[in-house]
Amino acid sequence: MRELLAEILTYYMKEKILICLVITFISTGSMAQTATEVPPPPSSDSMSKVFSKVEFEAEFPGGAASWIEFLEKHLKANVPIKKKAPAGTYRVIVRFIVSRDGTISEISAETNFGYGMEEEVIRVIKKGPKWTPASQNGKTVNAYRRQPVTFVVSDK
Repeated sequence: MRELLAEILTYYMKEKILICLVITFISTGSMAQTATEVPPPPSSDSMSKVFSKVEFEAEFPGGAASWIEFLEKHLKANVPIKKKAPAGTYRVIVRFIVSRDGTISEISAETNFGYGMEEEVIRVIKKGPKWTPASQNGKTVNAYRRQPVTFVVSDK
């Protein structure tokens, strides 16, 4: 991963523009969530509960490495440059639900930096395939995931 990042940085530095994406794979459980599950509306059944901590996290087909590869391949790193974002480091966080059947839903940004960054991450997540759902007590469950992506914009 570090070698790939070094190659990207070298390429953009040669072009006198520094744009970098840092994609961190962080499970919902490691992002300091406190509740184990989010209660559904009063009229819904137990199958619609959405867990924030589970025994086995939902997983992108092929695992974490494939997820990072998918994001790197499809994210457009130059979006903040095109939208004239000032130089800086922007850590965008997007939250979504992986349903019991592996579909992605309720994608929303937890940050609001603008310059098209949150929209770009949401666009790519929507584009992805079904996931392997999370499981709790041997049963598949709906579970939240959070995906941070860091955009680094430099005026060099």
